[in-house]
Amino acid sequence: MAPDKPDEGPHSAAPPTLRFDLVELETFLAVVELGSFSSAARRLHISQPSVTARVQRLESTLKTRLLVRTTRHVEPTPAGKRLREHAEIALRELRKLLQEFQADAEAARLRVVVAATPMISAVMLPSLIHSFCQRYPDVQIQLRDLQYEDVVAKIESNEADLAVVAFDNDSSKLSFEALTEEDMLVVVPKTHPLAQAREVTLEQLAQIPLMLLDRYSMLRDRLADEFTKRGLTLRPMHHAANLSTLLGMVDAGLGATFLPRSMAQRYARDTRATLRVADVSLSRRFGILRARDADLSAAALSFVRHLQANFGATLASDASPS
Repeated sequence: MAPDKPDEGPHSAAPPTLRFDLVELETFLAVVELGSFSSAARRLHISQPSVTARVQRLESTLKTRLLVRTTRHVEPTPAGKRLREHAEIALRELRKLLQEFQADAEAARLRVVVAATPMISAVMLPSLIHSFCQRYPDVQIQLRDLQYEDVVAKIESNEADLAVVAFDNDSSKLSFEALTEEDMLVVVPKTHPLAQAREVTLEQLAQIPLMLLDRYSMLRDRLADEFTKRGLTLRPMHHAANLSTLLGMVDAGLGATFLPRSMAQRYARDTRATLRVADVSLSRRFGILRARDADLSAAALSFVRHLQANFGATLASDASPS
């Protein structure tokens, strides 16, 4: 019995491997278009023997005669005409794709992804982004409004170029550059008995239900330490994930909260009052968070410099009484 043979049907053959260089194909097309090896050499800024060698290598690889010389110029053979037709289409589409890649790369080079927590996104960054884009209109700043944990995750995964946060942790993967520091104010409803005071003591705060944003864990620990030093008891706290919920709880009379000065004064409005803590210094540092191993683009570095130059002044302006 004859041994089995592999399937030799029309779909079994592997596609041919392209063993020539694109430069050889482009040289062939130039010769066909101009009808001359010497004219193709001038266009390509190479010698005529180099043009001839490239075409010969292409013919050898394809095992097909592609060009014939006439008395006046060079003509493609029938195989050469077929190659020219398909090659022009292929190279046109390839150049289009390369242009798209270049456009994408240029857009990415001029795009800066900035992550920030909701309060910073709403209060601090809009005016800074506006002033930066007026100076650099070609740069696109994409602001990602995220919860604190998601901000850190975006930086660690390099899905954001940088973040503007109050960073409370140490990390071997991340680099934090402080831009400014703000004291923390107590926020109470205007109807609260302490609302008319300009400051409050920890002893007075011990009598008030306190509420904090979830990410203020270091502030909570600091308060607990300071209360303990003074023989005071820190009541169990309510917590909220976002500022709107926290302020709603304040307005409902559930207690007092802490916010950085600029945010506290911005959100005080007519229904809330702000108080300074008299007997302890409580503050938060705001700054730029980025991955230690990240290489920032020129656009991102420009935005970093803009933040370094203007963040503190913008925050101070927001914190000024109207």
